[in-house]
Formats: sequence, C-alpha cells, structure tokens
Amino acid sequence: MTAVEEYSVEIIRVILSMTFTGGIISLFLFALKPIIKDKLPRSFQYYMWFSAVTAWMLPVSKFIVISVPDHSVMSMRTIYDIARWISDAASEKSVDLVFALQNENGQNIPQMTSLPSIAVILYILWQSGMILVLGFHMICYVCYVRKLGRHNKSADRKERELLNGLLERKSTLRFYKNPIVGKPILIGFFRPAVILPDKEYEDMQLRNILMHEITHWKKHDIFVKWLLILVGAIRWFDPLFYLVRREMNKACELACDESVIKRFDVNEMQQYGDTLIAVAADSVRKTPLSLAMFEDKKNLKERLGAIMKHRKYSKRTVLAACIILVTFVCVVLGISTFHHMGNEYRYSSAESWAQVPKVVNYMKEIETVKVIRNYDKENIAAAYVYLKDLDGMLSDAYIFLMCYEKRPDSEWESGVKSLVSEELELDIQKIHVEYADF
Repeated sequence: MTAVEEYSVEIIRVILSMTFTGGIISLFLFALKPIIKDKLPRSFQYYMWFSAVTAWMLPVSKFIVISVPDHSVMSMRTIYDIARWISDAASEKSVDLVFALQNENGQNIPQMTSLPSIAVILYILWQSGMILVLGFHMICYVCYVRKLGRHNKSADRKERELLNGLLERKSTLRFYKNPIVGKPILIGFFRPAVILPDKEYEDMQLRNILMHEITHWKKHDIFVKWLLILVGAIRWFDPLFYLVRREMNKACELACDESVIKRFDVNEMQQYGDTLIAVAADSVRKTPLSLAMFEDKKNLKERLGAIMKHRKYSKRTVLAACIILVTFVCVVLGISTFHHMGNEYRYSSAESWAQVPKVVNYMKEIETVKVIRNYDKENIAAAYVYLKDLDGMLSDAYIFLMCYEKRPDSEWESGVKSLVSEELELDIQKIHVEYADF
C-alpha cells in the first residue's frame, strides 16, 4: 500500500468516524425535540444542535492529527522492489531492472497499470464533491450580492435614526431598501447590512423588523450560516446533515423571536406577531411557489405559537438539560474515540510485528548477496537472493545469479550452496540456485 493509499484510507476512516458520532447525536436530538418542545427555552433548542455540528466537524478520535505511517523502512512488496533494492545495495552503481511479459517474437506485451484503490477513489470523490458544493455556494452568494448592490437604495434619515437608536452604540451595520427582495434580510460577513423591501412600514412594524435583524446580528447568526455552508460542503454526501440544517434554520428564527420578545408585554407580543404575518404575506406575494408557501405557512404557524406560549423557564430545568446533553455527547464521543484508538493500536501492533521477520530477512539477503559476490567476483555480475519464511522461521532460499561465463559446473554450484548454507544456517537441500548469462 502506497503512502497516498494509506493517507486516503486514514481520511476515509476519520470521515466515517465523524459520520457515526454526528449521526448518533443528531438522532438523539431528533428524538428529544418533541419532548422538550414547550418545556425548554427556544435558545437551548437552537444551540443544542451545535453538538451534532461539532461532532461532524472535528475528528475527535484523531485530535485533528492525521497520522501517516512511517516509511523509513523501505517497503518490499513486489519482486521488482526486492531485486532493485538488493542490487543497489550489492553493486557499486544501481542497475535498472525491467520485468515484462514477452510474446514468441520477443516483443513486450503491454501491461495494465494498477488501478487506484477504492479508498483513493472515495477520497477523490469526497474532495471533488466538497469543492463543487462550496464553490457553488460561493458563486451564488457573490452573484446575489452583486445583484442586490445594483438595486440597493439607502434608507431615509428617519429610518436610520431608528436603527441607530435600537443599536444603542456606534456600529458599522448598514441599512438599505431594495425592490427585488421579498422579505427583510441580514447579509454580509465582514460588512453586514440590513436590507428591507422597498415599501413603507408602520413605525411599530419597522421597529419590530429592525429589532429582529439586529438580534440576528448580535447573535452572530451570519457566522453560523457560513459555518453550516462549510460543514455542508464537507458532509455533502450525508442526507442527515441537511435535515439538521433545516431544523437549525427554524430553531434560529424561534430563538431570535424569543430573544426579541422576552421584555415585551402582551400587547407588544401581539404587535410583533402581526408584523410577522405582514412580512410573511409580502414574501408569499414575491415567491408564488406552492411548496415555499406551504413551508412558510408552517414555519409562521410555529413561530406564532411559540410567541403565544412564551414564558420564563426555571434555571434548574435548563441546567439539568444542559448536563444531560453534555453527558450524552461526551459518552458518544468517548466511545468513538476509544473504539478508534483500539483499532489503531491493533492495526499498528499487527503491522509492526508483521514487519519484524521481513526486515530481518531483508538484512540477511543483503549479507548473503555480499558473501556470494565475494565467492567469485570475476564471474558473478549480479546476485539476487529471496528468503522465504514460514511462521517466522526461515524455510527456503532462492538465489538468482547472473554470470559473465556460461553455466558454472556442479562443483562451483556446490561451493555456492555450502557458503549460503553456512551463512544462513539452512539445510543445503532448501537452497535453490538459478543462473543467467549476463
């Protein structure tokens, strides 16, 4: 196995490990969702999904370090490698060896090169998909921002004063009106901006809309959106992630609503709900798609229901829920880590012990080649030795000699076998010698 193949195998193993841990945590959260729906704050129900995202992002079992096996010991897995290594060690200058099948006319038969391993193919597919998905989102975002930029109009002085009053501090948050947007949006990672549809809002509606978008900005939800895009590019093959991302988007809006109305009275909550209905109506008129209308209607119903059921939650209940969630996540990550470490230990131990007899044989082969060359330097052009072991014990020795002269006589062959038998402490009957005219 080449270094590229081993690296690809390790990457695939880490991805599968993260898929397992993230999937288990996600399924647990989906099962937990209906139980805690009205019993815990919406902010908790939003942030709990970050445990699954973290498990999908960080290779905890590898501690973000991809270990590549040490290749200081030369790998000898083919006859070509064996012959080349021994010949280079035994000769003053390297000898190029080419082994090829030939037909009756002495012409080389074309050979098919070895195909990439499955791990390499999977690694290439995963990386290609990640680049395509991330590139697609980046291109769409840049095109959308440019399109918005051509139609953006600065908000009037009264609207900007309301925004600055709600911010309560100096900020770089920009404010635009745009005729092509169907609903208020917050956009821009480094230079965020609030963009509203180009229409007149009532003072209370505008205040509620701006408070909602400012809350998104203060909670760094733009960063979360880009984080999900990045994780989505890494996890492009995982359908479970798309379900989690959809749940996080809904939970994000519910948590934002909760944060906005936490100091409102009943009348202000009613006005905030009316604002959501008005914004949703404008959005539906801009996007007349049945599926989008159904989804928006369902989300709006859930948001309005959460506003009506808003109440203060016990800190003890929230703390207990946090402890349970953290404990479960730690147990899942711990099991995954210990399982991976166990496999790694068994793999590395088996690999190390398997290499011991091979390395010993390689050293014996080098020494045997030197002994044979010294036996008759004038006649022996090159010598190749392959030692076969059975259960760690040397069983046979195969020697291939290239001689300047014709085939040596039996006495010369007996001398070579005796010398090798003495060197390797091996029965002379288990030594096999072949010749070729150099």
